[in-house]
Amino acid sequence: MKVIVPALVGAFLLAGCVSSHGTNAIQNISSEAASRGRVTRVMLLNTPDNVSPGFVSEFQTSVMQRLSQCADGDLPLTLSVTLNGYQSANAALAFLAPAQSQISGVARLTDASGTVVGEYNIRRSLTVGGVAGAIAASNAEHHMSNAFGEELCKQAFKGR
Repeated sequence: MKVIVPALVGAFLLAGCVSSHGTNAIQNISSEAASRGRVTRVMLLNTPDNVSPGFVSEFQTSVMQRLSQCADGDLPLTLSVTLNGYQSANAALAFLAPAQSQISGVARLTDASGTVVGEYNIRRSLTVGGVAGAIAASNAEHHMSNAFGEELCKQAFKGR
């Protein structure tokens, strides 16, 4: 019994993160555009009410950085995002019990002529808990922005 309690306390304090997604394509990008695509601009068309003043910049930077890893071709694309949901886990509560951050929206990829080449409903959630979870929750805007970009990579550019 003396060993079990410290082990359980340690496991609780070091608990981490669990991610889930629920993305679907409205219009799949063609294989040619997916292999040749390179996102050169990220536009966030709306800003949720429950984010920090730096969220737009954080979102655009994080998503662009993630997409540069999977879409590095020669066909310039613009990503326009309309967020329809955002929730940050409370870091203090995440330390004590599992808490969830969520981001969802529509990602529309257009070519230089403005033609839509791909469109996706993106949804990602991150459930966090313990010390590691509280740390992750304290930087939720960055983590959820990165998760949005990661999910778009998986769906449109097949995680290249």
